[in-house]
Amino acid sequence: MRYEQRGLTPTTRSRKEALREVVRDRVVDDVSAEAYYETDRIVPFQHDTTRSTIASALLEFATGEPRTYAVYVLECLQNKTNAGTALRQGVSPASVTRYEDASNSRRTIYVGMAKQVINRLDQHLNKPGRQGANFTALYPPVRILQVGWFNDQDRTHEAEQLTAEILEEKFPTDFIAQPG
Repeated sequence: MRYEQRGLTPTTRSRKEALREVVRDRVVDDVSAEAYYETDRIVPFQHDTTRSTIASALLEFATGEPRTYAVYVLECLQNKTNAGTALRQGVSPASVTRYEDASNSRRTIYVGMAKQVINRLDQHLNKPGRQGANFTALYPPVRILQVGWFNDQDRTHEAEQLTAEILEEKFPTDFIAQPG
């Protein structure tokens, strides 16, 4: 039970409703509506995908809190990588077919989760396909839109799913990809 701020009326929320509010507050509300090609902001991964660039790009999302799991939101290139190239990198034919519609959207967004965010983003940027980064082998990331931090793996997994759902509601013309 929690009390509303304006009075002492008790209200109850389900665990999922409470997490949805946290996800909206920590992750979704700060995701920019601008596509990378509409903004003057630097697009860090378009030319440099080194681990130091990844770490620098993540700095703006550091909160100083002792949370170790992250839900991250990446904006990806609209131009799909050649299917033949993706297949040679280990992307399955099913994945190539599954994500064909992404290039027809206003922008392409990928939602993921990780405990070791730098390592996972390095996989997305530099080790596509066989390392489990099938979507980003087809649509390479160009920038991090947001990172939200959580305490445990189960809650982070739920937050990842909720982030994708809420982003689909907030940006209906964008393609939102999420593993699973």
